[in-house]
Amino acid sequence: MAVLHLVASPKAQASTATRVAEAFLDAYVALHPNNTISTFDLWNTELPPVDEDLVTAKLAPLLGEPTTAAQDEAWVEVVALVDHFKSHDKIVISAPMWNFSIPYRLKHYIDLLVQPGLSFGLDDSFEHIGLLEDRPVQLIISRSSTFPVDSPDDFQLPYLRHVLGFIGLTDVRALLVEGTTIPDDAREEFLTRHCARARREASNF
Repeated sequence: MAVLHLVASPKAQASTATRVAEAFLDAYVALHPNNTISTFDLWNTELPPVDEDLVTAKLAPLLGEPTTAAQDEAWVEVVALVDHFKSHDKIVISAPMWNFSIPYRLKHYIDLLVQPGLSFGLDDSFEHIGLLEDRPVQLIISRSSTFPVDSPDDFQLPYLRHVLGFIGLTDVRALLVEGTTIPDDAREEFLTRHCARARREASNF
């Protein structure tokens, strides 16, 4: 089994979501020593820009229009990124909440991943269908506040569940770490508690 960890926080070890995800993966590896873990740090990886060349290349097959060499090159990068994602059997996404939603680097990655003909398509009734084979996805997401279930202010978890389902990934689990705005002297105890939760959850992944 190959596991992909998408790191969506720029804060390294200062990130609650990253620290909890690392505890989750350490426990997972202890249980599955023959599995491989690949870390994809969205803040230290050059992502292709979603620019005119890429958008034109994306739409050209749908519109029956020709493409330029630059547009073809842009599309090749996207195909490689989607193939890299598809090559993993399990996905872990660690992300903080930013302004009620997700960090823009994770949104950039998702905008590259969600592509017609690569990760979604249309069925015979012209309804959208996900083209990716389903696989387990573990979300480890943090937020400074505590949100009630189905809160209209939460654009983080509902969006991730929806967009992953749109491309065919419906086996989505979520570990929420809420109330991260705490004094420094309480941080380690807070992390210890949530890392213990993550290690327990790893046995079900």
